[in-house]
Amino acid sequence: MKKFNANAKRNGLIGLGVMIVLAGATVFGSEPLYKAVDSMSGTSLYTPGTYTGSARGYGGDVTVDVVVTAKKMQSINVKGEKETLLDMVLPGLTDTILSKQSTEVDAVSGATLSSNAIKKAVDQALAQAKGEKLESSSAYQEETVPQKESSLKDGTYSYEAPEFDENGFKDQVNMTIKDNTITSLTWDCITKDGNKKSKLSMDGNYKMTDNGPEWYEQAKAVTDYVIAHQSVEGLTNADGYTDTVASVSINLHGFVNGVKDCLSQAAGEAPNAKSSLKNGTYSYEAPEFDDNGFKDQVNMTVSDNTITSLTWDCVKEDGTKKSRLSMDGKYKMTENGPEWHEQAKAVTDYVLGHQSVNGLINEEGYTDTVASVSINLYGFVNGVKDCLSQASGEAAENKASLKDGTFSYEAPEFDKNGFKDQVDMTIKDNTITSLTWDCVAKDGSKKSKLSMDGSYKMTDNGPKWHEQATAVADYVLQHQSLEGLINASGYTDTVASVSINLYGFVNGVKDCLTQASK
Repeated sequence: MKKFNANAKRNGLIGLGVMIVLAGATVFGSEPLYKAVDSMSGTSLYTPGTYTGSARGYGGDVTVDVVVTAKKMQSINVKGEKETLLDMVLPGLTDTILSKQSTEVDAVSGATLSSNAIKKAVDQALAQAKGEKLESSSAYQEETVPQKESSLKDGTYSYEAPEFDENGFKDQVNMTIKDNTITSLTWDCITKDGNKKSKLSMDGNYKMTDNGPEWYEQAKAVTDYVIAHQSVEGLTNADGYTDTVASVSINLHGFVNGVKDCLSQAAGEAPNAKSSLKNGTYSYEAPEFDDNGFKDQVNMTVSDNTITSLTWDCVKEDGTKKSRLSMDGKYKMTENGPEWHEQAKAVTDYVLGHQSVNGLINEEGYTDTVASVSINLYGFVNGVKDCLSQASGEAAENKASLKDGTFSYEAPEFDKNGFKDQVDMTIKDNTITSLTWDCVAKDGSKKSKLSMDGSYKMTDNGPKWHEQATAVADYVLQHQSLEGLINASGYTDTVASVSINLYGFVNGVKDCLTQASK
């Protein structure tokens, strides 16, 4: 009897165990019941649901949708239309985060910014799931607000390092912008005797290691990277090397500086006033009088790499100064508001305070920055830029070591109107002493002669083509430089009487100077 009771007791316990297992299977096979059991099994980490976080990645915003139960992350969905490196990161990174239930995981090599953006966005979503107030919400907001795209002007921009490095090379970067996009980019380094590092590398005369890509191949890899990503953001570390482009081991500081400089030019920013300025006093005078009979004059003094004084005035043919007329009440703009001389003083004070004209004017030449100023500042800004160019040695650099002689340029092909640009330049004592520009047709006809004879007509009013060509040649002779002559579209805002495109002329002048400097 006792034996039967023991067996019955044992069988009863077994049966109860089976029931518990089956009940457990039923509970855990049901999602709502599972969540209920999960939430009762210990302290809850999250409020179940789907939460969204965002952070700034390499090429744009990264957004994540994180689904959580009370105890764990269940899934992570990542979106980022402009984030081009997501394919390198997903799904490996999110799988690792889910596996470890933590964002304390390593970033994916070569896509650090994208990896960190995902981790930050997940952290943001989890903080919401925990009901926490983000202490760093402002930082997240800063990262998630779409950055305003720079308005880059179409054109070709060039950069050359201010001095040779310890190995005797200067970085050179050339960039072409079209429709707000970098369409071409080259990087090279040049020696004092004109040898290019790319050519030395191709010929085997510039060797780094026995294995691995050559210098010119690595240079091509980083230019391709920038064209693909339209940015140098995240390309280099603090030492100037890259963890992003696996095949590249060379230092990229010079390249990155060049790209940034070209982008600054394309964005219409002025050269940094603090870059290697020589002590001295520099002057600028506009090449001709404006429609109101005035010429802009700017005078600048530089000491210890700083603009220490700056004046702006406009002068008439008889020597009368606009500032004097303004002070005497003879140059009146409006009944209310500051006089011309007061506004001129306000903008010079601005430049002295900021050591730059960056952000001072809009596309029309007016300012939204200095509230008291309503006058047009194109002439002033051109003058400041010209003085800064002189102080940075750019004008002298353009003339450096020019050989005496006569140099000629002819465009490689006829343009759509059937003309070829021709430029002739004479150099004497390191100075351009004569300069002519013409265009020739296939039959040998010269545009200057056709213009003089009235056979090449542009408009009924305004200077003829040959007069405009003479005006720009005179400008270069006076300034011994092309600095500030043309905008990104090839036209000039500097020589008021000129409305024709000057790309061919500028190319010819540069070619002649290159010949003279060899």
